[in-house]
Amino acid sequence: MRQLGLLWVLPFLLLAPTLRAQDAPPRLIEAVQAYVERKGNHERPQFRYALTDLDGDGRADAIVLLLGNWCGSGGCNMLVFRATKDRFTLVSGSTITNEPIRVSPERAHGWGTLIVFAKGKGDVLMRFNGTRYPLNPSTQAKATPAQVSAAQVVVMKQSVPQ
Repeated sequence: MRQLGLLWVLPFLLLAPTLRAQDAPPRLIEAVQAYVERKGNHERPQFRYALTDLDGDGRADAIVLLLGNWCGSGGCNMLVFRATKDRFTLVSGSTITNEPIRVSPERAHGWGTLIVFAKGKGDVLMRFNGTRYPLNPSTQAKATPAQVSAAQVVVMKQSVPQ
C-alpha cells in the first residue's frame, strides 16, 4: 500500500516547477540585485533558481539563471552563489547557458559538477576549477549519456509563460 501512495506522489514531484525570482529567499534576491547593479543595471532581473548544496558544507547554495536582458541568442547568464550563515556570495558567472541545468554526482575540487545545455553542442560538463565554474559552456566537454542520466535536473524551462 505504501508503494502505491509513493507512485501517486511521484508524478507531482517530477512536475514540480522551477523556482522563480519572486519565490527566492530575500538574501538571494539581495545577492542577485547586487550582482546586476555591479554590472550597471538597476532593475530587478527576472530569474529562475535552484537551491542545492554544491560544496558539501550542508548549506543550500544557489544556481541562478538570469532571464530577459541577461539572455542573448546563445543563452542566458548563469550565476552560482555560495550560501554562508547570513548571505549568498558570488562564486562565478557563466554566459550563454541554457536549461536544463543539472547537478551531477561527480565532484571537482569539492564542488558538484553542473551539466548545462549549450546551443550547437548539447549537454556539457561545467566542472569547478578550485575557484569558479567555467565562463563559457560552449568550450566545455560534452557530457556522456550516463553522466546526464545520473544528474538531477534543478533548473528547467517553464512550459507555460510565467
